[in-house]
Amino acid sequence: MKLCLVVPHYDHVTQFRRLMPSLLATELPLVIVDDASPADAFSELQQLVAASAGDIQLVRHDENQGKGGAVTTGLMTAHDAGYSHALQIDADGQHDVSYFDDLRALSREHPDAIICGEPMFDASISRVRYYGRYLTHALVWLETLSTDIRDAMCGFRIYPTDAVVALIKKKAPGPRMAFDPELLVRASWAGIPIRYTPVTVRYPEDGASHFHYFRDNAIISWMHTRLIVGMILRLPMLLWRKVRGRRS
Repeated sequence: MKLCLVVPHYDHVTQFRRLMPSLLATELPLVIVDDASPADAFSELQQLVAASAGDIQLVRHDENQGKGGAVTTGLMTAHDAGYSHALQIDADGQHDVSYFDDLRALSREHPDAIICGEPMFDASISRVRYYGRYLTHALVWLETLSTDIRDAMCGFRIYPTDAVVALIKKKAPGPRMAFDPELLVRASWAGIPIRYTPVTVRYPEDGASHFHYFRDNAIISWMHTRLIVGMILRLPMLLWRKVRGRRS
């Protein structure tokens, strides 16, 4: 396994400054993708990277493409650099770095699988966010005719880059907040294994959400519409897979 960290970043320098020492302590190479942050924030990020001892590649988008676009660029960059696996972690500090070893150990056991963090939330998550996740999960279970995707939204994951980059090139998931669930649904359709390990997720008090209520809800709704149509087109295959699974 040749593993690197992929960090999508947009205007989170304050939070990322606190996270950076923990990332460097892993002694893993970093691929940071700045998604067209404001000029002053990007300048601060450049200074932070320049002052940090470590193997760090900083990539910048000229135009904002959303979290999914940043993760896609990070995965493509990691794959082109020869990394077999990429561990995605958000820049705002909501993911607990102490779970790196659990994710990595499970990835070593199942190198062909996408390894996902199954979030355990504390009181920092809002009720709207917490219960809204169940609607997404129900739709994902419908789209895959399976409950194998236990959580579709947590972006704390290890990707096998060969399989996932091939999947993205075949049909790229939505570039914004729809990326995380859509990628797992398409991976499930493609037969890529998905495994889970529990992780703690918290929402920092000084964290800023970049979720745009109307735009991103419209994008997510359209994503689920497309995926349900895709499920119907794949219905014979998905049903046969379920029957075959029961027989085995």
